[in-house]
Amino acid sequence: ELRRIYEESMIAVAERFSHFESSPFRRSHQPAIFRALFDAAGRERLLTEGLPASSEAEAGSAPTNRPAPAARNRLLGETRPRWGADQPSGVEPYTRANFLDDTYLTEETADELHDLLLEKRQIILYGPPGTGKTYVARRLGRLLTGLADPPPERLTVIQFHPAYSYEEFIEGIRPESHERRGRYHVDYPVRPGIFVRFCRQAAHVDGPCVFVIDEINRGNVARVFGELLLLLEYRDEAIPLPYSGDRFHIPPNVYVVGTMNTADRSIALVDFALRRRFHFFHFTADPDLFDRWLARHPSSLPTMGALYRRLATDAIDDPNFAIGPGVFMRELDEAGLARLWRRSIMPYLEEYYVEQPARAQLWAWDGDLVRRLRGLPDGD
Repeated sequence: ELRRIYEESMIAVAERFSHFESSPFRRSHQPAIFRALFDAAGRERLLTEGLPASSEAEAGSAPTNRPAPAARNRLLGETRPRWGADQPSGVEPYTRANFLDDTYLTEETADELHDLLLEKRQIILYGPPGTGKTYVARRLGRLLTGLADPPPERLTVIQFHPAYSYEEFIEGIRPESHERRGRYHVDYPVRPGIFVRFCRQAAHVDGPCVFVIDEINRGNVARVFGELLLLLEYRDEAIPLPYSGDRFHIPPNVYVVGTMNTADRSIALVDFALRRRFHFFHFTADPDLFDRWLARHPSSLPTMGALYRRLATDAIDDPNFAIGPGVFMRELDEAGLARLWRRSIMPYLEEYYVEQPARAQLWAWDGDLVRRLRGLPDGD
């Protein structure tokens, strides 16, 4: 009960003080705000003098009552958040060069992804398994925030599933049990969902905030987003939420990145309302990307490049079910590769060719085709 009261109080205080300068040192303000909850004189001082501009406040630096950066952008009529905001010392940055090194994408692909996300502020990365969609989505978040290790209010990653609901994502009534005088009581408070909480935090952040939804097509997107599909397109509008009645909008500095596994569900089945509000970027089973990875990892087996290229281009007819290079992008010796092939690649091919088992067996580890690709003579 005390924890719940504390959390609700901190949220209320944060909203009350939203006009003060947001700072990379805002964590240092928390003790002062917490003390003000129980100290009327302290609250009055904060209201009149403002919060300190940095963690050096206790040493006597001047406070500030300037508007928070997000509010300042709106006052100045800026349609995009300011980029390249100064980071506190000791924070590791994340640059375009870091993004290219981590993802092995070409410069053209990386720049296109970045520009598409800035243009519409929503993008879905779709393709077969193992093509790096989730990995790239996370690093897009780092690239936009400019931080190698962004805090949760700058980068949040969730995963949809068939049971994921509007109440979890936006807001809903959540039953809570409390003990009072030895008896248990059930309350039904309205609680904001994870996306609403993220957006409310982002409104007080100077710079991009990225929300990643992994496996977005596994949930019922129209049902989970509800009326917020409208707000994705019209960021300047606010609508009342159905349970609380609070007016809500998606701040202009919020970027949404979804991933979609085409082996689970065809892209053709995606709701048209979702299509209009997101850019879509196709990730393929790319042997060239794997070759770039191999060039940076010379200790890997020399035959892996030719083996994967043939697997990606010939093993499966439907590109939506092709096997991405991510499965092999690890340090493997001969025994490790054999184990991966037998316990991961072959079961996948057997599932795909369940009605044509002979086609799957063409790719058996000890079969003639794979032996030749490994540089070995045909078997007996």
